[in-house]
Amino acid sequence: MSAKSRSLPGDAVVPFIQTDAAVNPGNSGGPLFNLDGEVIGINSQIFSRSGGFQGLAFAIPIDVALDVKDQIVKHGKVSHGKLGVTVQEVNQALAESFGMKQPGGALVGSVQKNGPGAKAGLEPGDVIVKFNDQPIRRSGELPRWSRR
Repeated sequence: MSAKSRSLPGDAVVPFIQTDAAVNPGNSGGPLFNLDGEVIGINSQIFSRSGGFQGLAFAIPIDVALDVKDQIVKHGKVSHGKLGVTVQEVNQALAESFGMKQPGGALVGSVQKNGPGAKAGLEPGDVIVKFNDQPIRRSGELPRWSRR
């Protein structure tokens, strides 16, 4: 595993695991194992600037895959909540400009007109520091399926 909670252009739901596993067109869908032999993801796609076999490989985290499976079995479809916002990291300079003691949270960059976030009163420039009573230390901790 190279990194967690990666997003791809146009992706708004899955917090992909970036991996060095060989994922080529036509061979996705295999398991991604950790060093203990546990399945931690499903190799799913490659992001390549050239369209060839060289690029970054990504896996769907196993908890996301299991949640999707459970929803399909129980309801016959998959649903995701959303806030309708875009967010970014709060770095040291931004934290200082907001009068924060230290960087943290998710800075709201835009709010979807008439979306759930707008109806809840979120505005560009707000910093989300807690979600469902869980502290948000960086924007990647805000559940991806809660955003756009």
